[in-house]
Amino acid sequence: MRVHLVAVQTEVQALHYTSAEGFRQHVLERTLSATQGLPEQEPRLVAFPEAFALPLLFWLDTPPAVREAKTSLQAALQLIRENWRAALGLGVLSPAVFYHLRAPKVWPVYEQAFREAAQAVGAYVVAGSIFSPFMDWEPTQGLHPQGKRAYNFSLVISPQGTILGRVPKVNLTPHEQGAFLSRGQPGRQTLKTRLGTIANLICLDAFHDSLIEQADAAGAWLVVQPSANAARWEGPWSGDPGQIEGEVWLREGLAKKLQNRENLRYGLNPMLNGHLYDLYFEGKSGIYQAGGPLALADSPVGDAFVRVAVELPDSGTSF
Repeated sequence: MRVHLVAVQTEVQALHYTSAEGFRQHVLERTLSATQGLPEQEPRLVAFPEAFALPLLFWLDTPPAVREAKTSLQAALQLIRENWRAALGLGVLSPAVFYHLRAPKVWPVYEQAFREAAQAVGAYVVAGSIFSPFMDWEPTQGLHPQGKRAYNFSLVISPQGTILGRVPKVNLTPHEQGAFLSRGQPGRQTLKTRLGTIANLICLDAFHDSLIEQADAAGAWLVVQPSANAARWEGPWSGDPGQIEGEVWLREGLAKKLQNRENLRYGLNPMLNGHLYDLYFEGKSGIYQAGGPLALADSPVGDAFVRVAVELPDSGTSF
């Protein structure tokens, strides 16, 4: 069976994040464009970049002073100051209170936009990621956080608009540690679907052999790597200025990790780019097999779609 894999490369633009309706339309339009022209009856999986929904924390229904702050820290502090009574009432005695303060407003917008988009195109969707406490729902409490920490979370959504998994990032970058995020626990990164088992390893997680090994051992045939690379693609690599960032991604990334695996066959790597306060992202989205890319975006900046049709490994399941 043929499966269509689509990586959605996206440039951050504030106008898409200032209202719930604006974000909903942005997600829907990107998903519709990503799947335009694909055969109706053939399954598809669409993946958005890491931190795709992060700007909602700062720009959704917030005053100009927040949007015009010079750094994300200044923006977060401004929002906390303007809502200090609500922040105190949360009982979160750490800087992670910012995420708890914003989650009740932002999480439903993030979740609903991607659920609607998945239904609209009949696709499995990896909804990028957002920084948030673990948000749960039950009739008595409604939407509520579990615990006092915050994580880099990604949703995996079915073509019926059902959330199949809330996947936390395990290995954090220095930027994420400085943003007071907590390390997620391994174990939620692989999901069994009607397309077989897939893995969602957020950015740095897919560079770690241990998580790739777990995904392979769980029988995953696909690893999705939503990424937001805070470096110039053609600039010096953060780990060694003598090497080029993009060259290291292509040499050490999914193409290498997929080699000689028992089950893993393909990798899907959507990349965020553009400015978010004091951070700047670049990266060429790609779809990989062992040894090299099947397709790469032409540029590490700007919006793009990378699409490849692959044969689903025989797993004894049907779509």
